[in-house]
Amino acid sequence: MIGITLLLIAFLGIQTYIAMQIFRNKRNEPYIFNATNKFYIHQRMLQLFGWIHTRKD
Repeated sequence: MIGITLLLIAFLGIQTYIAMQIFRNKRNEPYIFNATNKFYIHQRMLQLFGWIHTRKD
């Protein structure tokens, strides 16, 4: 019973994420994970984990 409930919650979460990517604000940006949110997520990752190493090739 708990497994079905968790599966339903995960399914609804994925559907909500897709809907939020489809519907846009006035500047034609998605409501979640727009450029501002990605910047702050990146800054938080740098603060928590130090410099993130990327490939240079």
